[in-house]
Amino acid sequence: MNNFRVMKTVLAVVISYLFMAIPGCFAQKQEWLHLEKAGNRAKFNSMLFSVDYENNTSLLGISSNEIKQPFLATSSTFFSRWGADLSVVGYLVDNSDESYEDLTGELDLIIGYTWEPTKYLSIYPSYSHFFYSSNSGLLKSLFSDDLRLDADFNYKFFNLGLSAGYFMGSQSTFYAALYNYYTIDLQRFIFRGLSLSIQPGIDANLGSYEYLNLYYLDKLKQNESFYTYLLTYPAIRRYVLFQMRQNPGLTKEEVLDEYLREVAQDDFKFTSLCINLPFYFILGDFGINIGLSAMVPLGMPDYLSDEVQFFFNIGISYSLMLK
Repeated sequence: MNNFRVMKTVLAVVISYLFMAIPGCFAQKQEWLHLEKAGNRAKFNSMLFSVDYENNTSLLGISSNEIKQPFLATSSTFFSRWGADLSVVGYLVDNSDESYEDLTGELDLIIGYTWEPTKYLSIYPSYSHFFYSSNSGLLKSLFSDDLRLDADFNYKFFNLGLSAGYFMGSQSTFYAALYNYYTIDLQRFIFRGLSLSIQPGIDANLGSYEYLNLYYLDKLKQNESFYTYLLTYPAIRRYVLFQMRQNPGLTKEEVLDEYLREVAQDDFKFTSLCINLPFYFILGDFGINIGLSAMVPLGMPDYLSDEVQFFFNIGISYSLMLK
């Protein structure tokens, strides 16, 4: 395997991992790792060190145009020649505490394994655990663990994949993504030794907003006047009185809690569509990635903005091959 292919493989891994915990337009950024690994698995151990910046943070296709949350991420990743990998990623995220004014920190531990049942297909199960600084906002730290499975089909320049996972923590939710993108490789770009890989693509993200509805309901219920406010609506008041007559042991708060949980239910559906244009420059053991993404929200709740979101990221990495 020549140095270009080796560097391209390991560079893809960290670029992908930097978005494991904060997925928005995430599929294309993550899957380059698995597609490259599937066809060009290194037969040696390696390390990759990376620093990345992105102009806003997103979680499951949700981000804010009003309060930007740019982040800086550093990553160290070990790749074994047997297909297993271990990554440690640290984040500093601006405007992400409870007041949306200060920096917060996050540390992610990620372990995964690449299995290749056929020449063009790779299966990648992974597990992630997230640690948050004590001042992190509750919305930012909803999830502490992520179980994920990726399936990627890569044939020449054609790349198609499916990702699915389950976030766990104070709330839990399933998510998935379908994606397709093309790889354009330009060796000896501008001068000898510099290579460029461009991967324009599109991904469709699926999920449910039930976890978010429940989060906001929990916040509202902390207000002592919330239940009283709900009972000012005649239809809700009649519903509560009827349920209490049918079940004399219930309080009005218990009836309203059950009612609100039913209202918060949501179906698994398409939540966003993302168009991605990443550039990967490779020079020896160093890499530079620059990416542009546009996210179109779909089926958003009324309390979220449905404006198109734009993202920009840039990063640098260094690979170290281990004998």
